[in-house]
Amino acid sequence: MRDVKRELFLFSMYDRTGLQKHFEKLAAEGWMLEDIGNYFIRYRRSEPRRIHFCVSYYYKASAFDPYPTEEEQEFRDLCAHTGWEVAASNGKLLVFYNEREDPTPIDTDPAMEVDAIHKTMMRSTIPAYAVSLLTTLLGLWLSVGQLVNDPIGFLSRPSGLFSLLCWSFLILLLGVELGGYFLWRRRAVKAAEQGVFYPTPNHFPLQAVGLSVFAIALVGYLTDVLLQSNPLMKLITFVMLGWTVLLLLGVNGTRVLLKRKGVSRSVNRTATLAVDVALAFGLLAVIVFFTIRAAGSGLLNDSIYLSGDPPLSVADLADVDMDVYRTWTTGDETVLLGQYEIHQHVDWNRDDPDLSLPSLEYTLTEVKLPFLYDWCRDRLYHEDDKRGEEFGYRYEVIDPAPWGAAEAWERVYDDGGRTNRFLLCYDSRIVVIDFGSKWIPTPEQRAIVGEKLGK
Repeated sequence: MRDVKRELFLFSMYDRTGLQKHFEKLAAEGWMLEDIGNYFIRYRRSEPRRIHFCVSYYYKASAFDPYPTEEEQEFRDLCAHTGWEVAASNGKLLVFYNEREDPTPIDTDPAMEVDAIHKTMMRSTIPAYAVSLLTTLLGLWLSVGQLVNDPIGFLSRPSGLFSLLCWSFLILLLGVELGGYFLWRRRAVKAAEQGVFYPTPNHFPLQAVGLSVFAIALVGYLTDVLLQSNPLMKLITFVMLGWTVLLLLGVNGTRVLLKRKGVSRSVNRTATLAVDVALAFGLLAVIVFFTIRAAGSGLLNDSIYLSGDPPLSVADLADVDMDVYRTWTTGDETVLLGQYEIHQHVDWNRDDPDLSLPSLEYTLTEVKLPFLYDWCRDRLYHEDDKRGEEFGYRYEVIDPAPWGAAEAWERVYDDGGRTNRFLLCYDSRIVVIDFGSKWIPTPEQRAIVGEKLGK
C-alpha cells in the first residue's frame, strides 16, 4: 500500500475556496497535505480525520526564498498561537491546518483577504498569464494563417492539427482564468463591503478536461510522427519533446536545489534564469546541428514519408531505366486527410543525364471523411486560380472514362495549348498529376494511372 499520493495542481492560484474544500476532503479520506509544487501536490497517508484548512496569501514572499522572511515568520507564529500550523507553502501561497473543532479564523476582514489575493495575483500569476495569452494568440494566428493558405496540407499534417487544437484550448483556459479572476474580484470587492468573503470559482473541471484533450492530442500526434514521418522529423520531434521535459525539470530542479541549500532569493533567481537560457539555446543548437548533418547527408532531399515504392512510377508507364531517376516523396496523414507528393525526375547529379527522358509528378489526396471530399476537390481545382489568370490557363472538363475516374479535368492554356496536368477524382482519393512537357499520356497510360492511383 502506497503512503504517498501525488496529483496535478489544476486549481487556480486564487481559488481559496476550492483548495480548502479539496484538502479537507482528502484529509477525511486519510490523505494529509504535505507539499505544494509548481505542477504537483503531494499528500501522505494518515488517519482519516476532520481537519480545517485555511489558504492564505503573503504577496511579499517568493518561490526563490530559502526560508520564510522575518515578517512572514511572525505571521506564521501568530497563527500557531491559535492552532493553525503550516501544512505546505509555495511562494506566496500558504496553507494552514487546524485540528480544533471550532478554530478561530486566521482572516477576519474580507476586504484585506481580497486585497492580499489581488496583490499576489498581480505580482505573479496575472503577468505570466497575460504574456502566455499574447504568445498563444500569436501561435493561433500563425496556425490559422497556414490553414487559410494551405488548408489541405495543414489538415493532413499531425503538427497542424495538434498546434491548432492546443492553441485553441490554451486560449480558452487562459481566457477563463483571467476573465474569471477579474469577474470574481469585482464581485468580491462588493461583497467585502458587506463584510462577506465571496467564494472563489472552481475551474478544476475545465482544466482537467483541457489537460485530457491535450494528452490525447499529444499521443495522437506522436503516433502519427512514428508511423508517417521521415527519420529527420522523428529525430527533431523527440529531441524537442525530451528537451522540453529536461527544461522543465532542469529549471524547477535548480530552483528547488538552491532553495534547499539556503541560497538567497536573488542568487537563486539569477542561477535559475541562467539555466533556463542555457537549456533553451542548447535545444536550438542541437536542432540546428542535426538539421545541418541531415542536409549534408541528403536526408532532407530524400524525405520518404510513404513506406515502400510509390504507387505509380515512370517505369509503369514507359520503358525506362529507373536507375537514372531520382524519387522525392513527401507528405503526411491525419484522421481527417492524407496528402502525398511524388516527384520522379532524371538525376541531374549523374555524369551525363539524359534530359530528354520523361518526368512524372503527382499529388495524392486521401479524403477520410466523406463530407470533406467536395471541399478538397474544389480547393485543388482553384488552388492556383491567381497564377492561371496571370499565365493564361484554366481547367477544362475531359472524359473521365480513360482514367477510370468519376470526374476529370485537364489544365489548358487560353490559346488551346495543353499542359499535361490533370485533376482526377476517384472514390476517396483526388489525384493531381503532371506529365511535364516530354510526353503526352496515351489511352493505355491513362488506364494504368487509373489502375495504380484510383484504388
